[in-house]
Amino acid sequence: MKHYIIFALIVAVAGCSNPKATIVPTSLEKMESIKPVIDKLSPDDKELFGKYVVRHTVGYAMSGMFGIKSDPIPEGITIGKAIEEQREFAEKQAAAEKEEKALQAKLAGEQEKAMDAMRQAVSVTIMGKKIKTEYGSSGIVMDELLSVKFGYKNNTDKEISGVKGTIEVSDQFGDPLTAFNVSNDESIGPGHVVVWSGGRSVRYGLSEDKDRKFAALPDEKYRIIWKPRMIIFADGTKMAAPSLTD
Repeated sequence: MKHYIIFALIVAVAGCSNPKATIVPTSLEKMESIKPVIDKLSPDDKELFGKYVVRHTVGYAMSGMFGIKSDPIPEGITIGKAIEEQREFAEKQAAAEKEEKALQAKLAGEQEKAMDAMRQAVSVTIMGKKIKTEYGSSGIVMDELLSVKFGYKNNTDKEISGVKGTIEVSDQFGDPLTAFNVSNDESIGPGHVVVWSGGRSVRYGLSEDKDRKFAALPDEKYRIIWKPRMIIFADGTKMAAPSLTD
């Protein structure tokens, strides 16, 4: 009996000297009971352990929300094991993020390559822009519209059935000024140009100030970036840029 008590004391002392051997409470409310032990951990281990606890308590409570999936803290797990599992989780997460970034970079490269090919096929220019005032029957100003004319030139040897994309406009400093989502359904013969006109309110629009500034700028004070999304030819073939969000 005496030997058993001595052995138990040795085990207890060994446990106290090694904080990682401490059993983790299964609920967040009881974590305060092992705070003195947690304080003995290195800063890195303390951070990993804290993230493990949050993931398996708060994360578990929110399982199903925002795509969060986690299990509760299992009975009998030690601080050391929790730190080890969290480190493995972080490494897997970092690897997944790296893979996702690589995929996004690959798609971005493919998208830019596809857009370059479409820019060669169809070039787009802004042929005119002005603020147009609309009056009511009593002469009261009802609205002010930014009226813009876009010219689409077919640089291919095939008839084009439709063109869709975005025209971004930046000022001479390269700062974004405004943008237009454009969709032209008018057929364009080989080497031909069609003009499409569109307008939007600058009196009630969300980008009123920037649209007004754009309307007043001379051609040399702004630049456009043509970002085509799809070109459909009359023979049914098409050119398209892959989406980065699909």
